[in-house]
Amino acid sequence: MQQEAQVPAPSVATGSPQPTGTIGNSGTISGSNNPNIVGSSGVNINYNFPLEGPGLPASRPQLSQRPDQEPRLGASSYQDVGNKTRDILKEVYTTTGSYVRLLPRCRVGNDQMHIESIYTKVRLETREGVAVVCTPTGKTATKSSQRGETVNSIEYDKIFRFRKGTKELIKRLIFVGEGGVGKSTIFDKIVNDWAEGEDEFLKRFDLVFLLKMCALRQESDLVESMLNQLLDEDSGIEKDALEKVIQAKPNEVLILLDGFDEMMTKTLDEASFGSILKALNRKKYRHCCICVSTCPSRLETLMSTSLVQNPCTHVEVLGFKEEDVNEYIQKFFKEDSDSSNALIKSIEMSKTQQDFAKIPMLLLLMCLLWREHKQLPETTSRLFNKAADHMFSTKDNDKERPPDAKKRKPNISNVSKTVPIEIGQIALRGLMTDQFSFQEGEFEPEALHLALKAGILTKQSVVKNLKSHNSIQFMHTMQKYCAAKYLQSLEKGEFQRSLEPLCTTIDRVVSNDDLLRFCCGDNERCMTGIVNLLDHKFNQPQPRYQSDVVQVISRNCFFESQSSKVPRCLTSDSHIPSTIDVRNNNDLRSLVYLLEIICKSDSSKAQLTCVKDINVSRASSVSDLAFALRYMENLSSLELDICPLGNSAFVKILSELKCNQQLTYLKLCRCDGLGGRAVEWAPHIKHFTSLKELQIWECKLQAADIEHITSSVSDMPSLTHLALPFNDTLSETASSWSTELPKMTHINELGLSYCNFTPTDIEHIASAVGDMPTLTDLELDEAKTLSELAESWAKELPKMTHLKKLNLENSNLLPTDMKYIATAVGDMPSLTFLNLSFDDTLGSWAHLWAKELPKMKHLNKLHLRCCCLSPTDMTHIATAVGDMPSLTDLNISENTFGGLLWANELPKMKHLNKLHLRSCSLSRTDMKHIIISAVGDMPRLTDLDLRGNPRLDGLDEFGLQSRSPSLTVRMGSWYGTNCNELSHFKEVTRVESSH
Repeated sequence: MQQEAQVPAPSVATGSPQPTGTIGNSGTISGSNNPNIVGSSGVNINYNFPLEGPGLPASRPQLSQRPDQEPRLGASSYQDVGNKTRDILKEVYTTTGSYVRLLPRCRVGNDQMHIESIYTKVRLETREGVAVVCTPTGKTATKSSQRGETVNSIEYDKIFRFRKGTKELIKRLIFVGEGGVGKSTIFDKIVNDWAEGEDEFLKRFDLVFLLKMCALRQESDLVESMLNQLLDEDSGIEKDALEKVIQAKPNEVLILLDGFDEMMTKTLDEASFGSILKALNRKKYRHCCICVSTCPSRLETLMSTSLVQNPCTHVEVLGFKEEDVNEYIQKFFKEDSDSSNALIKSIEMSKTQQDFAKIPMLLLLMCLLWREHKQLPETTSRLFNKAADHMFSTKDNDKERPPDAKKRKPNISNVSKTVPIEIGQIALRGLMTDQFSFQEGEFEPEALHLALKAGILTKQSVVKNLKSHNSIQFMHTMQKYCAAKYLQSLEKGEFQRSLEPLCTTIDRVVSNDDLLRFCCGDNERCMTGIVNLLDHKFNQPQPRYQSDVVQVISRNCFFESQSSKVPRCLTSDSHIPSTIDVRNNNDLRSLVYLLEIICKSDSSKAQLTCVKDINVSRASSVSDLAFALRYMENLSSLELDICPLGNSAFVKILSELKCNQQLTYLKLCRCDGLGGRAVEWAPHIKHFTSLKELQIWECKLQAADIEHITSSVSDMPSLTHLALPFNDTLSETASSWSTELPKMTHINELGLSYCNFTPTDIEHIASAVGDMPTLTDLELDEAKTLSELAESWAKELPKMTHLKKLNLENSNLLPTDMKYIATAVGDMPSLTFLNLSFDDTLGSWAHLWAKELPKMKHLNKLHLRCCCLSPTDMTHIATAVGDMPSLTDLNISENTFGGLLWANELPKMKHLNKLHLRSCSLSRTDMKHIIISAVGDMPRLTDLDLRGNPRLDGLDEFGLQSRSPSLTVRMGSWYGTNCNELSHFKEVTRVESSH
């Protein structure tokens, strides 16, 4: 059997081994403050484990890998093996795996807590499918059609989702979140809860395996890794037997792969994949449920075509909410309520500390610092300075030093400041070469000893072939911290030369963001050098994303420096751009600090007039930005997403903008504090006389709020678009608020999607809309509560006599509903556009409902995107559309078609000018049928959209232009490079190709 933890030869460049090893579960603990754990297979591991977040169990010992090790004992049957494996796993997870070590350098018994006594739930956002993810390089991942659901980390029945409309569990889950946000802790909690046997959902799994990917390579074998990390040699379990156990009942096996971003292999080659990565891409262990965690920097790789693909569940780990922070602190200071209350109050008074506290790892550190110092720092660099002081505070006395270090007088006067510098050169060299494992001989003995004692470094002694190999590793964040301290100690010229290799590409800059920020900590010289270097290298008009990344990192560096002098490049148009996009608290905090300094200077604050668009999301105190808004005279767009706006925060923002005459777009999405309080903030909106579009999404608006909103909007003649989607609190109350709608005499687009309206609500809404002569576009998407009830509500639709567009997307309409909807739409002569996309309940039933379509005789545009239509459905749809002379635009994209059967039906739709077949999985054979059998017989067709069908290219070989010289064909990818826009194409007459 191949072994996972073979120790490689030292690298040529550094003479250092790469990270190796696997993690076992048995052993005895010896030693003092630096415990020496001796594994059952003869492996000695000296642990000074770094802080990785609350709830991280004490690390398990590592098994040696000996090619001559004796085979494991056999089992009488694989059922017996399964029972024995389950018992061993539960013992592991409820003993050594269930304790949280708070101070790594202390004895296990001195400062640890059981996971149940300290664990606090973490917020998660789950989606079926992979969510839109904007990577640091600006690339966009696949978009999910599902809305995210916020849950907590112990609601397993909500985390593990079932496929839409089925009882089939989605068996691939991606947990993504920044370092220290709690991903590993969640996995540890899952295995502990499974072992305890109390959670009903987890009882469905007979076996649960938690594997640490930091000990794995791309070639690693799944079952071997289970044996090596969790089942030691004395377990008597053989690989073949365990394989049979898993294969016998794969649906009852849960596998947790912790830390894809920490896997030893960084550049993947699919041809070299072992069974672990093959399990992720379903080539092996397809029916096992597998969860994998990663940092965002490796999400794009994990989501590549060679690894996790849909169906999967995307789980974003968001950290703590305010109440979770308080709960964690109270658990930490269980016996000291005065300290817990004082720390909670301190955090509440500081926005910076509030931001830090949402990250579980930092909150643990804050608790440790508060326990000792009763106060907390302001910036990240200051926090880690304090952390280093704290970790070194119990330094060793002389008798514990290495023999060679005793012979000379220590040259360290303040170890927390000098040791990071002394080991920082090695840390920097490792970052430049992607090296994270070192040999003892590379460090000066005194500094090595003290760093090991403090927990900044860890030492693992792995026995292989009777030889001991020591591997020295940094605490992940501490490697960057120490490298930064070393860089700060260099002279200006040497600092610049050492810095440049870390900034050769934008990807390297992003990966070294923490390092750059640590470098700038209370150091104006380093900050100026870094900001100027980034500006010179990357602040170019194209690609735009590079400048966006540079802006954020440069602002963060300036904030860390706490300088009152702004580098010239930070006040240039490139760093105060027309669009400011802030995605988290840290970035907002840095932006606010920069704006505060700028606004102190009359000459600098004048440059704020160039700002036209502001997008802020996931910020806890957006009102801090208000003071600068008054100087942004040309601001035309403001978007706030997941930003609490209670306690007059929104009123403060609107008050600062009241003199603005340029604001045309205002969007508020998932902002707490607005619902039920429109009486306070709505009157301020009417000051924006130029506003054209107002969107208030998922803000828990109440029926009483509509009165105040419409009262303000009625006095705004420029406002023509009002959207109030996802406010399901308006459901079943339309009788009380719909009468306010006619007051908005200028509105021509009204969005009421995803509000769970009932048939009775539709009756009142339709009556009100009938009295709005300028309203031409009504959105009622996701009206799933109307399914099967069209007989009672569709008859209300003709009241909306002025309506031109009606959107009923994703409403689960049934074939029987179509009879009543078509009849109603037929009585609406102004209605020319009907959208029924994402109503997949219509698929395979067109023979029942398509015959109703000709009743809608006034339609000229019909959308049936993503309705699970089949080739057979097209026979009936094409026949019906052929009897609709006004219909010229048909969109049947995102339905899976293929073959001559349906292509022959296309010429029946003789009136069509535009036909959309995007993302229909069309092949070149299909294209041949479409062109030869259909397009040539559709003389009015001028626009054919085939984007998103990657297998279609080389159309000239079919003689397309000669057959249809007036036809414009759109080809190529359907995914753009902008995370906010999925279609980004340049139109070309006749044949358009976009790759």
